[in-house]
Amino acid sequence: MTGLPTGRHFVLTWGIPREYGGLTAALLQRSRLFDRLGGVPVDVLTCDDRADPITIDAELSARAALSPGVHVRNLWEWLRENDLRGRVVGPSAGFSPLPAGFGEEVSGGAVHRRIRTDARGAIQQIDHLRADGTLAASDRRDVPTADGHVRRVIVTCDEAGRPRAAWRGVRTLYAAWLDRLTGGETSFLLVDSKAMARFAAGYRRRHVVVVHVVHGSHLTDDGAALRPSRAEVFARLGAFDAVVFCTARQARDVRRRVGPLPLLAVVPHPVAPVAAPASARRGAVMIARLEGIKRVEDAVRAVQDAEVRVPGLTLDVYGDGPRRGALEALAGADGAVRFHGFDPSARAALTSASVLLLTSRSEAFSLVVAEAMAAGCLPIAYDVPYGPRELIRDGRTGWLVAPGDVAALSEALVRATTTDERVLARMRRDAVDRARTLDERAVRDRWAAVLRRAARRHAARRQTWRFREMVRRRLRIG
Repeated sequence: MTGLPTGRHFVLTWGIPREYGGLTAALLQRSRLFDRLGGVPVDVLTCDDRADPITIDAELSARAALSPGVHVRNLWEWLRENDLRGRVVGPSAGFSPLPAGFGEEVSGGAVHRRIRTDARGAIQQIDHLRADGTLAASDRRDVPTADGHVRRVIVTCDEAGRPRAAWRGVRTLYAAWLDRLTGGETSFLLVDSKAMARFAAGYRRRHVVVVHVVHGSHLTDDGAALRPSRAEVFARLGAFDAVVFCTARQARDVRRRVGPLPLLAVVPHPVAPVAAPASARRGAVMIARLEGIKRVEDAVRAVQDAEVRVPGLTLDVYGDGPRRGALEALAGADGAVRFHGFDPSARAALTSASVLLLTSRSEAFSLVVAEAMAAGCLPIAYDVPYGPRELIRDGRTGWLVAPGDVAALSEALVRATTTDERVLARMRRDAVDRARTLDERAVRDRWAAVLRRAARRHAARRQTWRFREMVRRRLRIG
């Protein structure tokens, strides 16, 4: 069977920023694939209590990032319009709404949040308001406990502002929300972000199959140790019904680290074919968030060095982030490096650029490399542990460069620019052929097989849960 298993399908991630990167692009692409080729609608769930309640569905639809059956739902926006069962609110709930005019944030002409911080600027309370100004939810993070500590308490309110229900800890709220949305029906929950995976490792329901999708490298930049940000989840991989990686090499490395218990699987990102890539190509392109992990400064320096030997060489950079000002200063004003900011249609540049530069400190798959190859744009990438080396055959479908070696990066740029056009044309054809192995239907079938295996593992584990519960009950009775 190749169809996706019957049931409701959800994606859980922390948030979808306007200027999203590879993780979000990949989960949205997968969700569209499930909808278009799998025939199953997908709800993308976010828990970010962001300041701007933008209508994400509308923005993403305008970018063609969503298909008709894919919808984004944010927890805090959902609570503005819906009731959710929780603990009965009592005196210990810590309910103390902020007064009008206190730390207000305005969106769409209306006050949408009130925020209280401490002397250091740490958030102590967020009150989420409805469009009509009534209080929907109060998120207190400094409620004192009897033992002198503080706890986080979330209280929801009715349209009159009266307390309705409370949760001690945000994870109990997440669980209640998922319980409500799944409604006891067979459901598949794909968890994409590290932050939400910490919660999902402890979310255990008879009707919900939970799959963690690992997007980034689990290793430190030098490849010597587990990233601290991964430690909590990787210590509990066996709690998931399946853990999915983008490459077989990363799955093998993790298997050696964690042993045989978790169901580890490999599903690459799908790559859609590109119609009639341009025959005449010029310059280099880079599509990346402008932050430290992407090392865009290496690409800028490599182009500056290569331009001395290849006059007229240009680099077009698509993306935004905290490093933009510094990078623009580094690039100077000679026009060789051009910054375009975040552009949802940036991947169209792959059809006209000659090469793509990728200089990340770490990758898991490098979707942009696969998309470049599909468009006949030859990638020049740092040979980090996972991603580029699984896609690129050095000298045949692109070039691999030692990580951090700016001189070698510049040399590869010169080579790519001065190589005979007949050789480059052959390389481009080979790159397109390699990308075709990531056909959307083949990837859909791999997802279907993984989810069916995860469902079988979940069913087997339910028997274990039942046995453990029976033992606990007997011990309590005894």
